[in-house]
Amino acid sequence: MNRIDFLKQLLVGGSSIFLSGSYVEKKAEEKREVRLTSRYIAGFQYYRGAEIENQLRVNDSLVLKREPGNRHDCYAVEVYRGNDKLGYLPREENRVVARMMDQGIEVKGRITKINPESSEWHRVKMKVYYEMA
Repeated sequence: MNRIDFLKQLLVGGSSIFLSGSYVEKKAEEKREVRLTSRYIAGFQYYRGAEIENQLRVNDSLVLKREPGNRHDCYAVEVYRGNDKLGYLPREENRVVARMMDQGIEVKGRITKINPESSEWHRVKMKVYYEMA
């Protein structure tokens, strides 16, 4: 074996130690949440929120859906828990999120606070985030 072949073998063999299958799989599974905003759900009192408020729990996952045809706000982002529409992402926070969603980035939501004694505008707080590897 000449010196070049030896170095190639050393490099290929050495890299397999660092890039073993379990290490790569573990790294691929690790995702971290990048928080975009944390706001109260707008319009909670006008949709199914008031009806199902007693079923909501902190850490419930929320689905965000774009509503580009909304005649009041072209950046509208609806907030759902399952099939129940809870309201919208507030207008002052939706532009960046809507643009990200329009580019195909999966943006998610999660309930962070529920306060039934609070005003209807401050009942359910959520965080909006996306996951990155």
